[in-house]
Amino acid sequence: MIDRLKKIYLLYDKVMASVTKACRPKCAQCCTCNVTLTSLEARFMTFFLPSAQKKALYTRITEKFPAKRYIPRMTTNQFARLCMEDTDLPDEENDPSWGKCPLLENDLCTVYDVRPFGCRALMSDTGCKNIGFAQVPPWVLTMNNVFLQAIEHLDSHGFSGNLSDMLTWFPADKPDPPADRFVPNETISVLMVPPGHRQDLAPVIQQLSTLLTSDSRP
Repeated sequence: MIDRLKKIYLLYDKVMASVTKACRPKCAQCCTCNVTLTSLEARFMTFFLPSAQKKALYTRITEKFPAKRYIPRMTTNQFARLCMEDTDLPDEENDPSWGKCPLLENDLCTVYDVRPFGCRALMSDTGCKNIGFAQVPPWVLTMNNVFLQAIEHLDSHGFSGNLSDMLTWFPADKPDPPADRFVPNETISVLMVPPGHRQDLAPVIQQLSTLLTSDSRP
């Protein structure tokens, strides 16, 4: 599955290569302590990092563990399913003022090459500092959701959580993940693609479908 996740990341990079982005190195305004990832993405991060860099990652997370951070109560696929079922959504609290990502150093990501999709999807076509927020084309938001759904589907037997919680729990030989910090992943029940974006995103969705149903192994 790690191999397929890597291919999903490469597909996203290929699709986004032609998109104009104002983001540059040291542009870390969106890099808060609230990023989430799947357990498969955590394995991806630790799998490709050299031992010394892996140890530095755990030390940094432990020393800079955020006191307040976004703890998800539902996954992307669960959100899609609950919306389709017209069910009330669980309350969630998310505030960027809680602080920067603990993996930043001088506003540069220390694990950039293995960063999770939640970080890869951060972008703006205008400078955030100039307008105070990220400005993302609607079709990119839709595409990001589709990729998030695909990655969770690939890790449907795993779980999702905050990056800091995941990386401090994941390396150790521990029992089942605590329910107060992690939420079980789900398969895709419905794709969150509005009618106006379906035709344009159809080729990407087909490629993702091929990757998800591939018989390839890590």
